[in-house]
Formats: sequence, C-alpha cells, structure tokens
Amino acid sequence: MIKDAERQEKDEILHLWKLCYPTQDEAYLRFYFDHIYDDGITVVKKQDDLIISSLHMNYHVMNFHGKLLKCSYLLGASTLPDYRRRGHFNALMESMLDEAEHNCLISFMKAFNPKAYARYGFEVVYERKAYTIGKAYLHGIKPLRVFDHATAEELLYIYKQFTKRFDGYHVRDIKYYELLLEELRLGGKQLSVYRNEHREVKGYVISTLRKNEVIVHEAVYMDSAILKRLLKKALGVHEEITLVVSKHEHIEKVFPLAIPKKQPYLMARINNYQLFNKLYNGKARNVKEAFAIVRKPLWNHEYY
Repeated sequence: MIKDAERQEKDEILHLWKLCYPTQDEAYLRFYFDHIYDDGITVVKKQDDLIISSLHMNYHVMNFHGKLLKCSYLLGASTLPDYRRRGHFNALMESMLDEAEHNCLISFMKAFNPKAYARYGFEVVYERKAYTIGKAYLHGIKPLRVFDHATAEELLYIYKQFTKRFDGYHVRDIKYYELLLEELRLGGKQLSVYRNEHREVKGYVISTLRKNEVIVHEAVYMDSAILKRLLKKALGVHEEITLVVSKHEHIEKVFPLAIPKKQPYLMARINNYQLFNKLYNGKARNVKEAFAIVRKPLWNHEYY
C-alpha cells in the first residue's frame, strides 16, 4: 500500500534512512529530521506492518534563465534490503512524480546513480569538479581577516552577490542560513569567513574533516585571493584539502598543477515540456535542450 507518511512514522523512516545510507553522518540525519523533514513530502510503501520503502521531496525556488521557478528536489530513496528488486520503489517514484507534475516545472535529484533514473526522464545537467590542493600550494598564504563566524544576514548577502555570476541556483533566504548555522553548531561542519578591512563579509567556505581529510563542499567568494585565504584557514594543520566547485570555476588558473576530477552531481526532469516551452518561447524536446537556453554557467550545491 502506497500512502503519504504520517507523523508517527517519522522515527521508522529515519531508521530506514540510516540503514540505507550507512555512511551519512548520524548527527546530520537527526538534524534533518528535526528541522527540515517536516517541510517536505514523504510517500511510503507498507507491507508486513513495516515501511519497506520511502521517498522524500522538498520544494524550492530556483533562478532559471531570468525567471523564478518552483522546483522539487527528490531524495531519501530507501528500500529495506529484503524487499529490493521487486518494483516497490518504482511505484513510489511514479506516485511522487505525479505529485511533482501538478506543482512544479522541473524536478531534481542527486546524480548518484544516473542510469537508474534515466527511465523516469532524469538526465545529468550539472557536474562539479573536485581539486586536491596540497599544503605546498598554499605556502606563503596567510589566513588574514578569516574568522569562524558570521550572521545569517551576512552569509545571505554574499551568496546573493556571488550567484549573480551564475544561473540555476536556489533562491536562499534567512531561514536557510539560520538552519545552516544551527547545523554548524553540531560540529560536523566548519565555517570559514573572510572579512575585508571594513569588516564586510566577502566570502566563505563550508568544510568537513573526515579521517584526516578536509573537504570544502561549498565555496562562495568574490575573487581568487579571498579563496586562497579561506582555503588556508580551512586546511589548518592538515596536508591537503579537497575543493569542490562547479565545473565552470577554473581553479586550475589559481592552482596550475591541480588536476580536477569531474563528478556528476545533479539530474533534472522537465515535468511539462509544453508549459516550459511556452514560458521560455522555446522548442525543447529533452532535458539537455531545455537547459541549453541558459546563458550563464550553472551553479547549484544544494543537497536537500
């Protein structure tokens, strides 16, 4: 039986997510279910008095080619091991996409298994690049004016300035950054903030430390000199740092010997081509053609 999840089933769904995503930080999952989960939609399939499969969806506003679009983001695809390969998840996906088609123009999901979701009309539209930057690359760089705190208002302001260069980004608000600061207090992620001589925030990076490996998941900066200082601060006493950016950010110009590794990150599905083409006066027949209309490079680092 497929149905909308009920509030009293929340803990069972959390347990299912933990089982299906064993590498996901447990503190983050608890944070997500405490602060974000209730704003989305979850459909589940029950059998043998168990939730055997679930799928979650959030709605966001996206800046896409000069227009603000309500879009959906699918995540939390989970099925108990003993019930896999029996079509349970397929039924959930069809149900969720039917919901999305009535409410938004584009649906997104992370590209962790592109072949599996191509059958539903999803295509990879956004890649990221990961650069491994050794300590020697940052030799002589001093993390001057780099701090570990900022207000939600300051972070939102610099995000808006940074994303003027791009397209396809989520329209974030104060609530987003208030939640981010709350997440940072859990200790799983670190914030490094650059301030100019007038104490104005001009860039930030969000990093994590896993098994002595520093990874920068989001870098928002106004120029390369600011980025270098932020990376130096995030690196700390470690030997190297991994910087993840959009494929259009040419970090090799800043660190010529750093070789990027491309990573498919985001898949998209156009839920209504007739409406999309009417809105943009186009003739798109597939996702690739729909995204070809943008003139600025894409930037999207959302993960829920």
